[in-house]
Amino acid sequence: MATVLGIRCDDGAVLAGDRRATVGGTVRSDAVRRVFDYDDAAAAVVGDVGAIEEFDRRFDSELRGDRLERDEPVHIDRIARTAADLAGEIGVDGLVAGNDADGNAALREIGSDGLVLASDATALGSGASVAYGRLEDADAEASLDDTETLARETLSVVAERDPDTGSDIDVLRFERTA
Repeated sequence: MATVLGIRCDDGAVLAGDRRATVGGTVRSDAVRRVFDYDDAAAAVVGDVGAIEEFDRRFDSELRGDRLERDEPVHIDRIARTAADLAGEIGVDGLVAGNDADGNAALREIGSDGLVLASDATALGSGASVAYGRLEDADAEASLDDTETLARETLSVVAERDPDTGSDIDVLRFERTA
């Protein structure tokens, strides 16, 4: 299935995910994008490849529409609700990062069941249980550089232990605006 993770720190948030796609235990691709940048938001998504691509297109469109209507940045609560609604329709799970009304970075887990959970460090996908062992070391006061290093190291460990998680990864740094 692949693995995505998110870690929030005082300076922002880091989202990361591997690029592997497997079907029935067979590797089909190591080039699937799961981590996306939308200017005011970021997302990391797990699910079927077609569903991930559909989520990316529709979420981008929704956020652009919100920006045009409001002429201001979209905040995390709206970002998360929009993402959760789409995840429910499409059948994916994911993580979204955005800023709250005060400009502080926030991280939310969104589920295909419409779930929205605030989190400081979380993982989804086939390697999530391995990732959680490393994410317990996440420090909310760490720098964005240190948080990125933890994300990279965590996915590296997951790739060694989970055959559905590949070693090719994407990492996105989302910086707070406050």
